[in-house]
Amino acid sequence: MPSISYKRTDSKQPQSITIEGYVVRPGLHILSYEQLKLLREQTQHHSQLESLVSQGVIKLTG
Repeated sequence: MPSISYKRTDSKQPQSITIEGYVVRPGLHILSYEQLKLLREQTQHHSQLESLVSQGVIKLTG
């Protein structure tokens, strides 16, 4: 099942990130395959999101 997991590890990380109208908040969120594909594409153009993904703070699964 496609999902995004945001595990906020310190107070300097944002409380939420908005990507193309989709708000990513801490926790586990179930997505559709279309949403997951859009988030993966946007990761490449969103430096803050790309950084959080590379640190393992945000995980895209599916």
